Amino acid sequence: MKKSSAVFCITAVVITLTVAASASVVLNEMELNPPEGGAEWVEIYNDGNDSVDISGWTATITDGGWVGKFPAVRAGTILEPKGFYVFPGQSSWNHDNGGFATLYDADGMKMDKSGVRVDSLGNDFTYGRHPDGRNTNSDADWGLGYSTKGRSNVR
Repeated sequence: MKKSSAVFCITAVVITLTVAASASVVLNEMELNPPEGGAEWVEIYNDGNDSVDISGWTATITDGGWVGKFPAVRAGTILEPKGFYVFPGQSSWNHDNGGFATLYDADGMKMDKSGVRVDSLGNDFTYGRHPDGRNTNSDADWGLGYSTKGRSNVR
């Protein structure tokens, strides 16, 4: 009986650490209305100190009744601490100039969601967290600035 209790405890610790590590991955920047010919995208950031396996994770942009779903992250993709990953959209997506992004893990559990943002300019300005990964669940976490796709929002 003691052996099965020890196995249970070890399993619980591993699951807890995995969940804690993936909780440090947040939406970090999004392009909602790119210049003509460009594509929308969503960037995520690992603000934690542990690597996170993001295999199978996906994201969406929702604008009213329209939903753009990004392809799932390919198997074996590890997001290093303080690392970035960009979900590429499609230039054919056509909707109003805004919306919100949602991040899902491989099991479909919602990991993060941005507030609604409007971008009617059709330029390289994006919404991003400043500093990277700032997550106080406030609109103040986000600002409009120049695209820093795949790298730090600090200039």
